[in-house]
Amino acid sequence: MEKAITPRTKWIIFNSPSNPTGAAYSHDDIKALTDVLLRHDHVMVMSDDMYEHIVYDGFRFATPAAVEPELYDRTLTVNGASKAYAMTGWRIGYAGGPQSLIKAMAKVMSQSTSNPCSISQWAAAAALNGDHSFLATRNAAFKQRRDMVVEMLNAADGISCSKPEGAFYVYPSCEGVIGKQTPGGAAIETDEDFARELLEAEGVAVVFGAAFGLSPFFRISYAAAMDQLQDACGRIQRFCGSLR
Repeated sequence: MEKAITPRTKWIIFNSPSNPTGAAYSHDDIKALTDVLLRHDHVMVMSDDMYEHIVYDGFRFATPAAVEPELYDRTLTVNGASKAYAMTGWRIGYAGGPQSLIKAMAKVMSQSTSNPCSISQWAAAAALNGDHSFLATRNAAFKQRRDMVVEMLNAADGISCSKPEGAFYVYPSCEGVIGKQTPGGAAIETDEDFARELLEAEGVAVVFGAAFGLSPFFRISYAAAMDQLQDACGRIQRFCGSLR
């Protein structure tokens, strides 16, 4: 990261746990990065903590401003109600950071959307201040789905899938099928080809990795029913097995 920082660098953006991979930075990972940022006081930090409550296997969430208090005045921490509280349609996000920055953000927001609707604000307040015991139950269900999806994808020919620490995505590699052909003769040269042919052959929609800037991978969300995920992963196995 230090090699990538120049005098023109304005922001470093963290997203942990992340979309699209579900990977998360540990406290020590973030400390190594904040140590670099302390040497570059012209760089601001934005930490996207949207998935902070969706972590597994005892992983402990950490965020830059808490790991390195000296960066507190240079850090904008953003979050929302969409993921942890399943309130996607309520459209509530929020941020904490330097007063001057928050005032500027509020000025832009007031002229673009005026404000989030009052009903959504009250609902978000109830979620944030209410009983969070449901999170453990919900995360246990997500973990079960994650483990099943990872196992089934790793059983598919040419697919390799790491087990993520958080969020509700997996980001498997399809490198093992690049260069193959479908039974109909369509060539799989990119992850976009893989996603398109999978959709055509099996009716399974995934997001190809090039859309996120990292190939050859694809993203699957396991925020779905277990039987749907089993069916989808079985179709992926069948599709991969058909390639030659």
